[in-house]
Amino acid sequence: MAQRAGLAASSYTALALFALGAALACSDAAAPATSDVRVRVDRVVIDENEAPVVVLEEEGGTRRLPIWIGSEEAHSIALEMEALHLPRPNSHDLARDLIHGLDAEVARVVVTELRDGTYYATLHLRNESRSVGIDARPSDAIAIALRAHAPIFVRESLFESDADTEQAAPSAGSRLEI
Repeated sequence: MAQRAGLAASSYTALALFALGAALACSDAAAPATSDVRVRVDRVVIDENEAPVVVLEEEGGTRRLPIWIGSEEAHSIALEMEALHLPRPNSHDLARDLIHGLDAEVARVVVTELRDGTYYATLHLRNESRSVGIDARPSDAIAIALRAHAPIFVRESLFESDADTEQAAPSAGSRLEI
């Protein structure tokens, strides 16, 4: 049984490598939109309902965008922000290593839209000849971008449409325990 599980994991990894390699070989990603605002991860906090939130802050500005995320992703982001590394790689470490293993890099991450209460993001990868944009959950894309030291952007329209949520962002006094 354990041998079958290992084979399934190896097959999954091989399939992921093949798909990423094919995407980089065949696709072109769109250039950064002029309406994308560069942000940094300000903090990861727990809100009053015990839900994790990653707070993105405009570089050189004051606007913030809170995004409610899963606890595993919050933990992964917080670990990277604190430069704490576990003895074994997590899934975000694995993704970064797969990307680098295919001679590619994370060019940027863009949080692109809010639809039906869910944020969407694109993870932009490139190698020496091609670029590709891959749909990703913002939390995963942010965790990978932090590990790859890649820039993170938010569409300008999200700051405009999220003004009410920004006011409800958890305070700096809230924090995530690692």
